[in-house]
Amino acid sequence: MAGPAGRHRVPVVFIEVVCSDSWTHRQRLERRSRDIAGFEEPTWEAVREGRAAFEPWADHRLLLDSFADPASNFTKAHANLTTAKPPS
Repeated sequence: MAGPAGRHRVPVVFIEVVCSDSWTHRQRLERRSRDIAGFEEPTWEAVREGRAAFEPWADHRLLLDSFADPASNFTKAHANLTTAKPPS
């Protein structure tokens, strides 16, 4: 494996976070305000358009659902990270 992970022989773990509940996702989006100068908050329509254009992830990754219980997401992430193998 090329790059820093390969040079340092540490595992690379890709994590994709989704929200499986559209209503909750929309509510979180519409109630959020990060107040970052020069950054407009995305609209629900922009999120839907982005999702439609998103290419399915083909590589191995850890999939976490933000709608799930945080403790179960932590357990899943911790187990994945502690069993990840460095490149050979």
